[in-house]
Amino acid sequence: MVTIGEGAEAGPVRRRGRPANVDTADTIRAILDAARLEFAAHGFAATSIRSVAARAGLAHTAIYNHFGSKAGLFAAVFLDVQDLLIAELEASAAAATIDEAAMPRVLVDAIAALGAAGPSYVEFLASMYVEVRRHDELRDRFQGGPPFPILETLRDLVGADGPPDDELWFWISVALGLAQLASLAAPATVAAAVAGLQRHSAGSSPAGSVGW
Repeated sequence: MVTIGEGAEAGPVRRRGRPANVDTADTIRAILDAARLEFAAHGFAATSIRSVAARAGLAHTAIYNHFGSKAGLFAAVFLDVQDLLIAELEASAAAATIDEAAMPRVLVDAIAALGAAGPSYVEFLASMYVEVRRHDELRDRFQGGPPFPILETLRDLVGADGPPDDELWFWISVALGLAQLASLAAPATVAAAVAGLQRHSAGSSPAGSVGW
């Protein structure tokens, strides 16, 4: 994945013979990376379209052309982070026996992989639900629509099949908590929290429910 840094080009440069859609994909990638860094560092309210454009080395009109608004850009960043998290969850799950005792490790491995891709991935994930609750324009985009694919991925991992989704939402809460912890705490603290989760999960009863 492209990381936008200080050496980013001043704008998308169309090279002779280079297909237009390649330049468009590069521009979108640059905007998403810059926006994720800005939202993670400064939050939704303090991030502006112009600050994202400056970080990406693009005209601010490019962002409006592709995403329409700051809320649309935030939603697009979430979908981008979601795609990577799903891929990491599936990779982590493939190497584990999925049961309640294994789920904390699957989640923490996936979040660690997100952090390895860039700290801003975890920082954005850790803050996004707070941002959605704070801002009406985000709440309008995130609530009431079709379920996000990450929900189906987690449902498959925990073996939840239809409502009630108590167990599913428990693990969503765990995932968000681990993301927040990973963005703030030392690795040893995160490891201790995961070990505690595993102990509690291994002793949960009855089968199919999470006990503490």
